[in-house]
Amino acid sequence: MKTFLFFCASLIVTSAFAQEPVYQPFEADSAAQPRGGIPLLNAFLQNNLRKPVEAAAKGVGGRVILSAIVEPDGHVSNVKLMQSFRPDCDREAIRVFSLFNAWQPAYKGGKPVRQSVTMPVTIKPTTPYLYANGARVSYYDAKQNLLPDSSDRAQFKQLTPLDTNGLPNGNIVVFQRKRQEWKESYVLPFVRKKTNRRTPSGKAIFMQGVQLADGQWQDWVVETDADGKLVGQAFYENTRPVNYELTYHPNGVVAQRTDYGESGNTLTSWYPNGQVKQVWVIPEQKAMTVNKPAQVTAFWDSTGQQQVRQGNGIATYRVPVRSRADSARQTYLIERGTYTAGVKQGIWTGHYADGSYFYQEQYEQGVCQGGKAQTAGSDTIRYATHEQQPEFKGGMPGLGNFLAQNLRYPSSAQRASAQGKVFISFVVCTDGSLCDYEVIKGVHPDLDEEALRVVKQMNGKWTPGIQRGQAVRVKYNMPINFTLN
Repeated sequence: MKTFLFFCASLIVTSAFAQEPVYQPFEADSAAQPRGGIPLLNAFLQNNLRKPVEAAAKGVGGRVILSAIVEPDGHVSNVKLMQSFRPDCDREAIRVFSLFNAWQPAYKGGKPVRQSVTMPVTIKPTTPYLYANGARVSYYDAKQNLLPDSSDRAQFKQLTPLDTNGLPNGNIVVFQRKRQEWKESYVLPFVRKKTNRRTPSGKAIFMQGVQLADGQWQDWVVETDADGKLVGQAFYENTRPVNYELTYHPNGVVAQRTDYGESGNTLTSWYPNGQVKQVWVIPEQKAMTVNKPAQVTAFWDSTGQQQVRQGNGIATYRVPVRSRADSARQTYLIERGTYTAGVKQGIWTGHYADGSYFYQEQYEQGVCQGGKAQTAGSDTIRYATHEQQPEFKGGMPGLGNFLAQNLRYPSSAQRASAQGKVFISFVVCTDGSLCDYEVIKGVHPDLDEEALRVVKQMNGKWTPGIQRGQAVRVKYNMPINFTLN
């Protein structure tokens, strides 16, 4: 009896691990293909590739050929190297290709089947740079202009320690040439700083990179969660990211790329499986003018169906949110409406999947004309505008008068001839009170302290931000200007 039971168990285990056959593309009735086509797959690969530092320093480019199996559920397995470029780039190509799991599987006999695929991954050439002993070496002339080498014109040498992905991971040391010898001039410290922001799962976000003496971020800055997992990265100049910025899903896939331009910012987002989600443009926002709404040019649902083309179509969004009935529980906001020429038009509706919230709004050329919202068990709220930013009581004139009456110029900062703008970040709470203060750009310790003191003194003097007729918490950045006469 015992022998019979063991034999049956063995049959069950063998059956559970038996694999279906793997077909070649020409053997399938319809071959496997990436959702959206090869161009979108290539765009995903290029945005997720982190070129190894030694390959980047040499500026080399080439092609890695990989093979893989597209499984019936659309994910890839058994990713292998078919043609090598160089070992470090080979490993990176395998890592990135393994992240793309948005395939339309092959079909045979009306059923999805396993199919082998062979794909090239292009490593693009880049501008080479001098790299030695784990650091990028840069030379500058007396006016801080970058030079190609250490010729006689070079007056400064900068050593920037880099990790394997070419991102700073240590203090930047600057040397000055004196009598044909390099003498250390100053050090830009590498810091890791906790922010007031959190990931969707609630983990604290840290910024790490190099800061100037006034607290400004410089060069590449990385954001991680409390466990060190990558959240985002951007190149900073004068307290703000330039060129482009990346944010990441928890599984390491790029969630969004923001390209900064003079006339506005272009944003592209992806689902966690690597499938493209949306492309939209945020026009440049100018003071004292009516700002143009964001324009959505393309949108794909989670199954790979393109719902918006060239700014026109009906889109359905599904976004994880906290339930209005129980904030400890997660549900989904499902929003649906029409885009015309890239902006919202007509009636848009949104509801929480658990029934705890609902809203309906009317749009005209991207501008909300009014709407109504209801939380389960409460009365319907009607509103004329989608949202309203928090405001100091008395508006900008009142804020100016308050600063003029309360801001003091520390004598120590005057003696040091310190001046400039201190940027303070804070949150305007739903009752108009302030919290979560942070100096995001400093000028001088005493000026920073004074700016923070004055902002804290504004507590209770604000009207809260409004969204769909209800007060909400809003993060606000304020510059406090100190100028010597």
